[in-house]
Amino acid sequence: MKFALLGHSGHLDYYEQMLQDLPDVAVVAVALALPGESLDSFAKAPGVTPETNRYTEYEEMLDKESPDLVQICVPPQQVPGFAELCLKRGIAVMTEKPLAMDLASLSHLYDVASEAGTPLAALHGYRRMKWFEAARDAVHAGLIGEPLGSYSQISYRWGARRADHFRLRETFPGIVPFVGVHVIDWLVWALGDVFTEVTGWETTAAHPDYPGCASQAAVLLRMQNGGVSTVMLDFLRPSTAPTHGDERMMISGTAGVVESIANEESAKLISEQTGACNLEIPDTPNWYTAFVSSVRDGSFAGVEELFRMTEIALKAQQAIDEGKRISLLQSPYEAKK
Repeated sequence: MKFALLGHSGHLDYYEQMLQDLPDVAVVAVALALPGESLDSFAKAPGVTPETNRYTEYEEMLDKESPDLVQICVPPQQVPGFAELCLKRGIAVMTEKPLAMDLASLSHLYDVASEAGTPLAALHGYRRMKWFEAARDAVHAGLIGEPLGSYSQISYRWGARRADHFRLRETFPGIVPFVGVHVIDWLVWALGDVFTEVTGWETTAAHPDYPGCASQAAVLLRMQNGGVSTVMLDFLRPSTAPTHGDERMMISGTAGVVESIANEESAKLISEQTGACNLEIPDTPNWYTAFVSSVRDGSFAGVEELFRMTEIALKAQQAIDEGKRISLLQSPYEAKK
């Protein structure tokens, strides 16, 4: 299977485990996507060897190599255009997130993906972390009864500096579509598409020279049964922290609670029947591996869920920006879930 890299901004090496799991997948080519990029930046990318073809023009790469799958690593405002380019050529796509900067662009890309019938995914790999999956399995098994609320967080280091496209909302979609989409993805995966409206707040107090990217944000998602899910996001994690991120999830129900902390690689259940106990961690396949396998064997299930996650994230950011509650009902991406 021929795999190519288009651009090297963002999360370039996410595919490394996939290459180990699927040895028949080879990085056949890399290409620059934007002015200012350098082919030297691909030198240490997983699977790139002296035999990997290198292109300064991405369309030339797509024409000459005809890859089966392309990973797109570009800033957010560039994602829809590059994804459309590949999908129309019948090339499966794994892309940076979010899929689009706004709802209109998301709708257009959905039409393109639906017409092309080509597999498309974004870098939403948190949902398949084994300890989060253990908590999700417990919810699906009814071990906490009816879920009525949840608390989730992602806290990241800011780093020495952020790229300039983080500064302005014209080039950055906001903290919720960029970071919070991971939480929304794992919540819908665990609870189902049960959210009816969203509101939230944010501040840029910690990094006022980057007004396009909040330093901290909170999102409230109302559930069909009246429950509420809270999402906390920030770029406030100290540089001295042992890891870049701190990701946590807790789901409370009528009969118990599950909680999972990624850095501790743990998942716990507290219920009336069992008391407190550690959940069995499943031997789940790597998320990127699972996507590529579905492309290879033709079992890819469709793009509706991916677009729904992005829609919720964009509407959550809209609710923050406009200072109001936004309905999540009547989604155009629900029909084929």
